[in-house]
Amino acid sequence: MAERQSRKVLSVSDVNRLVAGMLGEFFSDVWVEGEVSNFKAYPSGHFYFALKDMDAQLPAVCFRSAAAKLRFRPEDGMQVVVHGRLDLYQVSGKFQIVVDWMEPKGAGALQKAFEQLKKKLAAEGLFAEERKRPLPRLVRVLGIVTSPAGAAIHDMLTTLGRHRAPIEVVLYPAQVQGEGAAEQIAEGLRVLNGRGGVDAIIVGRGGGSIEDLWPFNEEVVARAIAASPVPVISAVGHEVDFTISDFVADVRAATPTAAAELVAGPWEEVRRGIVEAFGVIVESIEQLLADGEQRLETLVKDRAFEVVRSRLIELRQRVERQTVVGERAVRQKVRMALARWNELGRRLTVQHPGERLARQRARLQVQLAALERRMTMSLVRSATRLARSAGRLDGLSPLASLGRGYSICQKPDGAVVTSVGQVEPGDRIGVRVSDGRLECDVMGKQEESGK
Repeated sequence: MAERQSRKVLSVSDVNRLVAGMLGEFFSDVWVEGEVSNFKAYPSGHFYFALKDMDAQLPAVCFRSAAAKLRFRPEDGMQVVVHGRLDLYQVSGKFQIVVDWMEPKGAGALQKAFEQLKKKLAAEGLFAEERKRPLPRLVRVLGIVTSPAGAAIHDMLTTLGRHRAPIEVVLYPAQVQGEGAAEQIAEGLRVLNGRGGVDAIIVGRGGGSIEDLWPFNEEVVARAIAASPVPVISAVGHEVDFTISDFVADVRAATPTAAAELVAGPWEEVRRGIVEAFGVIVESIEQLLADGEQRLETLVKDRAFEVVRSRLIELRQRVERQTVVGERAVRQKVRMALARWNELGRRLTVQHPGERLARQRARLQVQLAALERRMTMSLVRSATRLARSAGRLDGLSPLASLGRGYSICQKPDGAVVTSVGQVEPGDRIGVRVSDGRLECDVMGKQEESGK
């Protein structure tokens, strides 16, 4: 009886609670390797499966918070290494491991996740060439999603400055590695697209490990690139680095510097074209000016031009003299009329007949108006005669005759040849035509009778 009184009897709940406590105390940090079996993903986000080997199996659970951090999706038959704590589900007395991390054995979790996402997005057509768009010929506003403190932004800005490309840069500062980086990169793409006026967007960063570059392998970034209405250039890491972003983007650049070269290069070509065209225009203008100067110099030195210029000077002097004479005559007649007016006024003042003075003033005004009309007509007739004289003079101009197909023959001393008797066979003469001068030798001559 005493033995029965000294026994401590535990309930099922007590036993399970004690076992769970011991497991939590001594097995809270364990790594287990095994094959995934009976994998099930529930709408709640939790994963339930079993780990097994040749001799045993261990139930496992991966709750939603931990499952969301996994970089791949477990599958039946996959060999994995998990980390977690051993636990006893007290309600059913079920022994299990609560997994907080999992990675495939062999290639690693990141590579496995990379291949799974790549296969998934390729099946959706996100890598198809037909959906990719070319970059604009000239980018005027460039969006960049990268770290404001990294080497990548420095390299890109330096490249744009070296090419002197007139490009406005809009930077969205984003974290490019670590937790939360993928969401910031995707948000940067959405913000730059919503801004409007952006011609192209570069997303990228400098080189690093696969873990450093991993945000550019995240599905959220890939889908943000695919949804961008603006062409996207992926410039992640070095030339040997490939990310999911490279496959989805419209254009892949090996490095951030190469991405800036893609954008700035066309501006350099435009600048060279403008410089070359400007040089051709300047050269053509200089040649035209040189030809014009030479023709003008030749024309000025020509004796026939001197004759015309002398006649024009003489005509201008005649016009000026006639103008002076006409003005003098008008002034004289006006003075005479004023003197007559004054004399009449004096006489009328002495005689003081009001009516007579008014009639005389009216007649005088009529006479003055008639005098002005006659003078105006006289001046018009003089100008007409002068214009006719100028026309006849122009008709006599040697240059005008040359323009109608005539020419002027001159001896070497400049004398104008007007008769065949002035030259002999073998003499050299100059022949002036409308647009230049010919040097000719006299081969023979023939006099016309009756001339």
